[in-house]
Amino acid sequence: MPTLSTMSREWRVRTCALLCFLWVVGLAFIPAPRAAAQDAKDAPAAAADPAPAAADAPTTAPPAKKSMLRWAIEASGPIGIFLVGLSIYFTALVIRLFLEFRVSEAVPPALIEKLETAIKERKFQDAYDACRDDNSFLARMVRTGVANLPNGRAEAKEAMNDTAAEIVLGMEARTSYLATIGTLGPMIGLVGTIFGMIMSFQEIATAAGSQPKPEKVAEGISTALFITLEGVSIAVPAIFFFAFFRNRIAQIAMEATKVADRTIAAFWAAAKNPQAAAAPAAAPAAKA
Repeated sequence: MPTLSTMSREWRVRTCALLCFLWVVGLAFIPAPRAAAQDAKDAPAAAADPAPAAADAPTTAPPAKKSMLRWAIEASGPIGIFLVGLSIYFTALVIRLFLEFRVSEAVPPALIEKLETAIKERKFQDAYDACRDDNSFLARMVRTGVANLPNGRAEAKEAMNDTAAEIVLGMEARTSYLATIGTLGPMIGLVGTIFGMIMSFQEIATAAGSQPKPEKVAEGISTALFITLEGVSIAVPAIFFFAFFRNRIAQIAMEATKVADRTIAAFWAAAKNPQAAAAPAAAPAAKA
């Protein structure tokens, strides 16, 4: 039977073993201070050789972080400058087309009012002069129709259709620049992609067995990606506005043709029935 002293000694050993186990487990879950550990690690080296540590201190400072805009400008290079100029031209062209391709510009309400008044009062020369002094879509069509009206209404309508086709062709020629920009954007971006990848692989190929500089490889890749992004960013809105203005041209041509046909029909009816227009003027005289 074990004595009391033996049992007390075993209890003390087990208690110490348990405390040591808990202490080790506690250390495993407590995070060590990284800065203090690093300072403690570097302290002997700094004490042994303080001069090299002081000399190396400036070189270990982290470089200043660049902004995204500065990084994009430096990575894009001359190709990026060209794309910026192209985007400025694209913006100016879109603004100009928005101002020119409007229904109110192609079919001016003031001109419609002048034509209706002139036809009612049988002032055909005034109606023609109003169209001659205007260069809108409607004025050019009506001017052509009136000039060919003596040859018949069918001839006048055919001449107006030819004029409308000519005007639409000129308007579509101006929107074709948007299609050109939409096509050139990805192609210029592809040139930038190839150029950037060549820069990256050149750095890897000329490393001469040593480790290539990661910042140089990343510089070439960033050039490729930024120029590709810029090219696509120009092409997408250019294609959209090209389709948008083509639809607007069709709408303008339809509205101008409709008003021009109605105007020529009124001209033809007034010329064929002069008594209908003269009757209202004779009525007051008969009453008097």
